[in-house]
Amino acid sequence: KQWYQRRVRGHRVAGAFIVRDLLMVPDGFDTKYNSDEKALTPWMNFLWHMDAEATKVMPELGEKGKAVDLWFLGVHPDYRGNKIANHLIRGVLPLIKNSGYKYGTIEATSAFTSMAAEYNGFTKLYEMKACDWLWKGQPLYINAKAPHGMWTFWVKQLYD
Repeated sequence: KQWYQRRVRGHRVAGAFIVRDLLMVPDGFDTKYNSDEKALTPWMNFLWHMDAEATKVMPELGEKGKAVDLWFLGVHPDYRGNKIANHLIRGVLPLIKNSGYKYGTIEATSAFTSMAAEYNGFTKLYEMKACDWLWKGQPLYINAKAPHGMWTFWVKQLYD
């Protein structure tokens, strides 16, 4: 499912993200994004690394149907500073809970996403500096400017 918030006047999308089961990987997706032919291969491998590290800390996240991921949360630059990310997160959390998921997760690759996660009661589970993640033995994401550059896996328990 995809969630978005749009501006009524002008009908522009202000922010969006994808809601997916944390363990859901479409058929062939992992093979496709382990190929050097795809530009997103390093990025997807980073996300899989974050998921694996978070699951080491909290093994329950690796159980089918337990966790949902708020994936690729983004807000259009014209609408930043208007709490769009917070509205999107708050709007979807009850739906996730009613669907039977115990945890909501966010992989934050920017300080803005981390602020939204923290504001909405998520807990930091795992984090690393972007420049410390290696792709084929080399740092790849080395140009993040402050306040960005820290990647964080956040989790929120939705019910006991």
